[in-house]
Amino acid sequence: MLLQRCYNQSEDQFPLPPHIREQYGPFGFPQPCDASRPYISSNFVMGLDGRASFRELPGQAGGREVSRSKEDRWLMDFIRAHHDAQIMGASTLREELGRDSKGWDYAVADEDLGQYREKKLGLDRTRVIIVTGSGEVDLTFRVFNSPRVEPWIVTTAAGAQTLQTRLKALGKGADLKVVSVGEGSIVDLPAAMRVLRQEHGIRTLLCEGGPTLYGELLHLRLIDEDFRTLSLQVPGKTTKPPIERPTTYGHLSYVPETAPWFRLISLHYALPYHAFLRVRYEGPRKFDS
Repeated sequence: MLLQRCYNQSEDQFPLPPHIREQYGPFGFPQPCDASRPYISSNFVMGLDGRASFRELPGQAGGREVSRSKEDRWLMDFIRAHHDAQIMGASTLREELGRDSKGWDYAVADEDLGQYREKKLGLDRTRVIIVTGSGEVDLTFRVFNSPRVEPWIVTTAAGAQTLQTRLKALGKGADLKVVSVGEGSIVDLPAAMRVLRQEHGIRTLLCEGGPTLYGELLHLRLIDEDFRTLSLQVPGKTTKPPIERPTTYGHLSYVPETAPWFRLISLHYALPYHAFLRVRYEGPRKFDS
């Protein structure tokens, strides 16, 4: 692996093995500003123009994903290993189908990092949390049937009823944790974050998609920091209107006075095509008139 370190001003919290510390540098999280919810990070890959996928070109060169690398894949596991749980929207499951149309389990695949997570950090199987207001998810997807992860679903009261009916029919009621938050048709994300922290002990949470869920978390000021893989390519907007390629930040729009700013925490790279940024949320900046 050819990961190189340019800059790292992270907290030094975790007991990284010497060979990883030498390559990556220190790693840790600050004390959370809001102890009532998890400290929330995100991890995405994006092109130079911010696009996150070739959405309209499944099966062609590049597929649905912006270009990745072995260093990016290792960093994905590195970041996952340090979080109590991962969270993603149901649409991400539907879009990331993989070669057999069963998707991924989102586990820490690197054996070395998996052992580090278990033995050094004392963390069990990764909890993978799917957010769905309707409860309409395909329970045959790999994430719901993998021994490597613990699947959860966060949904509404109505969505929970839908899920319980389907789980009973499949005989899977004991295999999936369903957390119900709110009575409407859309999950109340601030309330869900409080439930995850206060009732289930989730201290650190990693958002892995998609742009819609991430954008809502950012809009609600629930994002604390981002990990971004920058692939040095330009996907562009689309080749098949009106199917637009998403950016990692969804459809958010700001003006200079309200635009969120992030501060650089670390910068790594892998020649010749990828850079890896870690940035921390600071909110809008004030500008001189």
